[in-house]
Amino acid sequence: MNNLTGKLGKYQDDITELPELPITRYERSFKVNAASKDDKEFYIYNILSKIEFPDNIQSDILGLYTVKADEPLTTSSYNIYEDIDSWWLLYLINKPLIGTAFFVSGGTQLQFILPEFRDLVYNSITRATIFDNRHF
Repeated sequence: MNNLTGKLGKYQDDITELPELPITRYERSFKVNAASKDDKEFYIYNILSKIEFPDNIQSDILGLYTVKADEPLTTSSYNIYEDIDSWWLLYLINKPLIGTAFFVSGGTQLQFILPEFRDLVYNSITRATIFDNRHF
């Protein structure tokens, strides 16, 4: 197999040796690189890569969710999207509000991408401009 390092990496769904990931998974947004050691091939993500959302997201694709009791973002994700994989989407949109917290206090209002626009957002992230390991 060819080395997939650097900008020549491939998305996990394009590597037949790896399982496909649902579109909701954070890891799906980044290319996978390969490294060899002792005649074994290892697949790795660049952990310095990250996604950033603009401050001016169109309000017509956003909704508000009020956290009922203290809960982790995975629970908020499940309550909104019926999956726990989209916790990172909630985190990134609400980062100015929640800082580095993974748990959100009851009564907090979180913005979220309306379910009907999630695929559009996920696909846009995958095709986004990448500069200095950051997706915009």
